[in-house]
Amino acid sequence: MGRKVKIVATLGPASNSLESICQLVKAGVDVFRLNFSYGTHESHLESFLRIRQCAAKQGREVAIMQDICGPKIRIKGMKESREINKGDKIIMSKKAVGEAFSITYPHIIDQLEVGDEVFFADGIVKSKVEEKTGDTLVLQALSHGQLREGKGVNIPRAGIKMSALTEKDKADLKFAAEIGIDIVAVSFVETAKDILEARKILTENHSDAWVVAKIERKSAMKNLDEILDVADGLMVARGDLGVEAGIFSVPGLQKTMIKKANEHALPVITATQMLTSMLHASSPTRAEISDIANAVYDGSDAVMLSDETAVGSFPVEAVEVMVKTLSDTQHYLPKIKKIKPDKTEGFAHAAAEISGNVPCKAIVPFTTSGYTVRQIAKFRPHKPLYAVTFDEKVSHRMALVWGVEKIFTIKRDISESHIFFQFLQKANKEGQYIVTMGSHVGVKGSTNMVRLLDEAAKEKIFKRFEK
Repeated sequence: MGRKVKIVATLGPASNSLESICQLVKAGVDVFRLNFSYGTHESHLESFLRIRQCAAKQGREVAIMQDICGPKIRIKGMKESREINKGDKIIMSKKAVGEAFSITYPHIIDQLEVGDEVFFADGIVKSKVEEKTGDTLVLQALSHGQLREGKGVNIPRAGIKMSALTEKDKADLKFAAEIGIDIVAVSFVETAKDILEARKILTENHSDAWVVAKIERKSAMKNLDEILDVADGLMVARGDLGVEAGIFSVPGLQKTMIKKANEHALPVITATQMLTSMLHASSPTRAEISDIANAVYDGSDAVMLSDETAVGSFPVEAVEVMVKTLSDTQHYLPKIKKIKPDKTEGFAHAAAEISGNVPCKAIVPFTTSGYTVRQIAKFRPHKPLYAVTFDEKVSHRMALVWGVEKIFTIKRDISESHIFFQFLQKANKEGQYIVTMGSHVGVKGSTNMVRLLDEAAKEKIFKRFEK
């Protein structure tokens, strides 16, 4: 049984060479994340082309995901780093003058009141607003740590008004559309409108890339169902979420988000600090292995490496640890996930159920958009999924979906038999397959057939088309 859960790896200084990317593809990376909080369009294009080159060389479908930075608030105008002790006064203003530093979105200061909490450096330095005078806040430090230019700022209080897309994000989305990015992750999503706005920019620039909602704000949880109704996937972004919602809330929020994404048949990525010890060590802790395993048990389609592959000392080893953990963990999953199908999922559910009762090599969804593949994956069948599509762009995206072990791109055709023939030419001829297809071949959302492609049917097809 092949590996079901996918691996997302972030590129960075430690892994951005052609040689390193090829090693990561060989080790088992399914999706590469390009973090647009750093780098230039030129450097990201170079990464994009290297990934495509390595994937083609190894005959693997690998997706490329753009992660736009969103309205991440950072310290601005701090000339020197400063050690902060509990009880110290911290001065933050719209303009960096004297002891006061500013932030990248200074208008947020208008929305803060005495008593509000402000966290710095991923929540290491906690503070509370003690005094507000015009454009300046005096904060009291509640913990110790270091502040320096560029460190992140989090404001847990709900109701802070910020658009999820900055002007930089909009330019980055247009660039992603131009080069053919497969998946876009939108940071700090709070409402369905944030997803729709990103998709509108992509569509206007002739891209149908999947749009993944990164949940980093506690306030997004109340809108989660609406977000999932319009998104193509979800990321449980535990870093900023842990700062804004509190680290002790993260495990429960993770389970809630994954469950709901599973119910919506959307790929869900669990991210942040999965193998942090491997930044500087060649082996993981037992707790990290348990964390990865629990993400699988919760229902994750994919798990993500961030700093571990971007700046860590052991990027390839981190991927290899992921592969071993995921491969072992999936043996403890039930044979099919007991989720009630909705009215559009009858054929997908039937295919998953039949594959557990009828001898077959794989389930083979013929798909135009990838939607049927996602529907079948929702039920977590033990048999592998072989996705077949006419569209190379869809082929790339399938690399994110749980259980998809092989992806075939064939020529567009209206003949059902010839479509089967094209698939069988590329797949192993031995064994039989559970096939799903629509009566209107190539029409999105038309899947209405489940059939067994057995030895007799295969022989007929080969007799007809093989010369």
